[in-house]
Order: sequence, then C-alpha cells, then structure tokens
Amino acid sequence: MMLYKIHSHAQIQDLQARSDELGLSNKSMLVSLVSLESVRIAWESYALLRPLIKESWIWVCPQLKILSDVAGLSLEIQKLKHDVLPQLKLQEAKLEMGALEAVLLMKNSAVKLLHLRKCFEEALGVLLAKEDLVSAKVKRLSMMLNDTAVHVLKANNTRLFKECVLFLVQLVTDVLETPVRFCDTRKRNHSDE
Repeated sequence: MMLYKIHSHAQIQDLQARSDELGLSNKSMLVSLVSLESVRIAWESYALLRPLIKESWIWVCPQLKILSDVAGLSLEIQKLKHDVLPQLKLQEAKLEMGALEAVLLMKNSAVKLLHLRKCFEEALGVLLAKEDLVSAKVKRLSMMLNDTAVHVLKANNTRLFKECVLFLVQLVTDVLETPVRFCDTRKRNHSDE
C-alpha cells in the first residue's frame, strides 16, 4: 500500500495531476490528510479530492468526511463574506428590505454554522474537537452572527449596526484564514485501545 500525506492544497492538485500515472500501478493508496492552509481552500480541496477517492476502488482517505464538513463550513462562511455582509455594509440608517433580508440570512447562517460545526466535531472526535481552532472560531462567529441579528432586529441602532458588521467581517476573514488540522485516524484508534 502506498501512503500519500497531504499538507496543502497544492499537494491535492499534484495528486490529481498524477492520478492517471498513480492509478496505473494498481497499488492501493492511503491518502492521509494532515493539514490545509486555511478553511477558505477547503471547498476547492474537497472538490478535487472527492472524485479521486470515489472513482477509485483502491484509494482510501479516512479524513474525507472531515474535509467534507470543513468544505461545508467554508461555503457557508464565504456566502456570508461575499453575499450577506456586503449587503449590510451598504445600508443606511433604516433597515430597508435588502438589509432586513441580509440580517435574516445572517441569522439562518448562524444556525447552519452551529450544525456544520457539530458535524465537524463529531467527525474529528471528542478529544481533538476540544483543541481545534476552526471549531472554536466557528462557534464564536455563529454566536456573534445570531447576537448581532437579534440586536439589529430589536434596536435598529445605525451606529451599533455598522460597528457590528465591521466586526463580523473581521471574524469571517479570521475563520476563513484559519489553518485546518486533520487527525490521523489510525493513531486515534490505537490510542483508544
């Protein structure tokens, strides 16, 4: 069995580029995800790696489910960054229809992020989830999104609203730039014995 450890998105791209060559060997391959540069790149990494694993009956990647969960987080957070928060930054004193829609989408994203975070933690395992930076930052972002949405819908305070949106933009950027660490499930299984 061949072992291919992945520490970056570039290595996934390399694996994809070499897949025909590696597939010709008819050797089984264990693709072990160790880390990725950031949450931001997780969706692209998943989109490249999943077909390689799913189309081959001799390639295995124990961390593919974890990458899938991080990819879901990445997509939801990028939607906030590119669609929802810019809409809120443009709003004036009143919560007009566009801003109201964006606030409600923000509230929905908060709920969805908590669910995706739970899936990610379950895939990581209890011990690793406690120490994981991505999980902790997603929890903080989700709570801030929900709190901001509730306050904005109740108060309609323009100054507070603009400050909160700027803070949320920083939080979103911070989460997207957080490196992702994967566990080696073989080591985890041995430590459980």
